[in-house]
Amino acid sequence: MAGEARSGIGIVGLGSALPPTVAEAVSTGSGPSAESGLFSGARSRRVLADGEAIEDLAVSACRRALEEAGVRADEIDSLYGYITVPEFLSPNGLFRVHRDLGLGSHALVVPVNCEFGTFVMALALAWESMWAGRFTHALVSVGTNWSRHVDARNPHAGMIGDGAGAAVLRRSERMVIVDWIHETRSAEYGAMTMAVRRDADDADDTVRPVYRIEPDAGVGAFRSTGMDGPPDLIRRLLGRHGIDPGEVTVIGHQASDVLLEHWRDRLRPARYHDTLGDYGNLTVASAAVTLAAVADVVDTPYLVLFGVGIGSYQIALLIRR
Repeated sequence: MAGEARSGIGIVGLGSALPPTVAEAVSTGSGPSAESGLFSGARSRRVLADGEAIEDLAVSACRRALEEAGVRADEIDSLYGYITVPEFLSPNGLFRVHRDLGLGSHALVVPVNCEFGTFVMALALAWESMWAGRFTHALVSVGTNWSRHVDARNPHAGMIGDGAGAAVLRRSERMVIVDWIHETRSAEYGAMTMAVRRDADDADDTVRPVYRIEPDAGVGAFRSTGMDGPPDLIRRLLGRHGIDPGEVTVIGHQASDVLLEHWRDRLRPARYHDTLGDYGNLTVASAAVTLAAVADVVDTPYLVLFGVGIGSYQIALLIRR
């Protein structure tokens, strides 16, 4: 596997786009909520203003990734990822991204609805399709507008930011994808959900999709599998290839510094990058935006991208620099 990976499929272009509006991140560390003390670490976040659409940011991120890769839009033959929360239940906004980029009719659109690890899973699925010989150039696009879909009364809400990230894959000897691993914990189904709910604070009883962490099941999942699942999974992935965590840079989900500090302590990688302080929790776009921000300074032989998702699951992707 290692020999194949050196002339394998790699990430050759990255891009990100954030709204210009900067908002204060509100960390609620005390109070009666079951979530109290779990969400902190962000100083600011970027949020979409009225009239701004996350699909436009996703298109901008894709254009930057294509430019960095030196790949034309008409060369892309598959588009993986997800726009959340989408304008319609179906189709996903990824089809609008396809249209606005001017991708060809031959380019397959593959919406991957698996918050929050969408970027990592989309990379893994695109990579496998490319290894099978189906595609030669893949584009991964993720975008989140979740600041519009949280209940401000909940502690996690003040940490949520908006943004988009993108990556281009093709045959390469740089940023080569080597392997990936996942674990599904479906017993936690329903513990965290995005569902259409009535807005109690709105005078006309507006209904809209709103994210919710269940006080018992959701907080319990956060404190158990959410805390220990990712570092344990990454160690298993590294163990397959005889790689020590000290040779690895880690980038992934960033819901709170409570999680980040625990994951660092459990895994002890050489480097651990996040953008939580400046951008908050970017949900599906966290790993993509952070990777685009720090790719030029990664100095370890290996990089691990990881994500967690409601459902629930964890996923990790190993990359050889």
